[in-house]
Amino acid sequence: MAFTETAGTILAVDFGTASTRASLFDVVEGVYRFVAGGEAPSSVEPPYLDAAEGMRQALHNLQQVTGRQMLDDDGAHLMMPMTADGHGCDSFVATASAGPAVRALLVGLLPEASVESARRTAMQSYIQVVETISLGDRRREGQMLDAILAAKPELVFITGGTDNGASDAVLKLTEIVALAFQLLPRNTRLKVLYAGNPALAEKVDALLGGMAMVKTAPNVQPELGEEVLGPARHSLGEIFDDIRSAQIGGFSDIAQWAGGHIRPTAQAAGQTIRFLSRTYGARKAALGVDVGSASTVVAAAFDGELILRVRPDLGLGLNAAGALAEMPFDQFLRWLPFEASENAVREFVLNKAAYAHTIPADENDLYFEHALAREIIRAAVRGARPYWPPARLARSGRLPWFDCLVGSGAVLGSAPKPGLAALLLLDALQPAGVTSLLLDQYHLTAALGAIAYQNPVAVAQLIGTGTLLHIGTALAAVGSARPGEVVGKARLVYENGTDLQAEIRFGTIEVLPLPPGQVGKLTIQPRLGFDFGFGSALRRSLQVEGGAAGVMIDARGRPIQFPASAEKRYEAVRGWIWKASGL
Repeated sequence: MAFTETAGTILAVDFGTASTRASLFDVVEGVYRFVAGGEAPSSVEPPYLDAAEGMRQALHNLQQVTGRQMLDDDGAHLMMPMTADGHGCDSFVATASAGPAVRALLVGLLPEASVESARRTAMQSYIQVVETISLGDRRREGQMLDAILAAKPELVFITGGTDNGASDAVLKLTEIVALAFQLLPRNTRLKVLYAGNPALAEKVDALLGGMAMVKTAPNVQPELGEEVLGPARHSLGEIFDDIRSAQIGGFSDIAQWAGGHIRPTAQAAGQTIRFLSRTYGARKAALGVDVGSASTVVAAAFDGELILRVRPDLGLGLNAAGALAEMPFDQFLRWLPFEASENAVREFVLNKAAYAHTIPADENDLYFEHALAREIIRAAVRGARPYWPPARLARSGRLPWFDCLVGSGAVLGSAPKPGLAALLLLDALQPAGVTSLLLDQYHLTAALGAIAYQNPVAVAQLIGTGTLLHIGTALAAVGSARPGEVVGKARLVYENGTDLQAEIRFGTIEVLPLPPGQVGKLTIQPRLGFDFGFGSALRRSLQVEGGAAGVMIDARGRPIQFPASAEKRYEAVRGWIWKASGL
């Protein structure tokens, strides 16, 4: 669909912990396209403590590229709508992941029911659960009060009771919260979200409303076993927006330009992943991973249903040290093509945490950073898997079959070669079967998701015009053999009729060149005991789409099998890097 009268320039700004990014979208020949982006260090931390300063610099950098002025001459207000001479924009959206995780107290009846529903809702934003109280809590009332005060929550999320169900127990737990509020300093005014038995909403507000800002959402468990998280997730997003606006200077004004809301980056990016799962057709699935400086997001969409998991304590910069607790050193070292000590690994990780803006100084630093990113993604996906539909989970702990994988974050988008980004995704996620690999090289998934709320057709056009880089098609086999053994054969027939044949050897990656925009016919013939997603030893021909890294055939086993000796492991890893990127 082409745009005429309703077409307008869209500006999107994302406030990250390390960087603030501005992205400009406009109609070109009747279709929305990504025009340009500007980036600057975020200014939410000292000495500025004002998000607007980083945004101004990002917009200045955008203006240097496009020649379009976005702010007025004083630099205080966004020029909106677009002026007759082409400056400013017609609409503006904003997303944010910057700032510390919001500390939350969960209150509910049953740990495995309403409390778990609250936890599943909270994990979809930048919220850290610091304390939980429920009917299953064996602590005395005084101990629970001490625990609440020690946790210092900024948000209290109360659930419990089905519609017209339990009431006395919910009110008893709310009374404990009210007593704790009375013991807080007088200037403390917390946020409360109530999403339990709706018949109690007025009583909960009466108990807490004088001491806190109380917001009500539909019950997360209207019937036992029936979970409805969407409305509560939306309300949590609004509360998150309010807390961030109070914490970070400039956010209040920026939110007004964006129609009253700065959406959480994770939720906006998740909408893009859900859209992708629908574009691949019925019964399809898409997985997005976004590795930021302070947080990591895993967005899985199955049949159009989004399951979001945010790790606000695990990132590649500010929160890099959090990976040390979840990452055995041998797991990190196996990804390196050279020898390194545990002290060298620890020093690198702690330096990343202290100096989040730094970029790799040499090739070794690059491989250290990529190894850390692999283990961060693996840890985040491990935490997300329990919330995925059981019918979708693969045997032996392998990744379910996703039709496409989307990589976001500076470590992926700034990879020297697209093949390195593809290798990082294959190593960290280890998909099996046939998968399309997409790279968010311009950090646009959050922008697209935010735009979708007001202009979904624009998002469809932007994705259709290659806003996300198609790295290529990956085929990965399940099976085991001795290193170097031939485990199959592949033949790729190009559009002009020429072909390319390759032997597939265990423990290696084979790359068949196929440029972006081209398609080819790939025939794969695995040997007995190897399965590329069609069945053991079954031959299959399929149409594959080209990309920046071509067609990648991964015959390293699932999970990836590393040589036992260190020297052979270094050699194998160097070989994988060379095949994927030529480096």
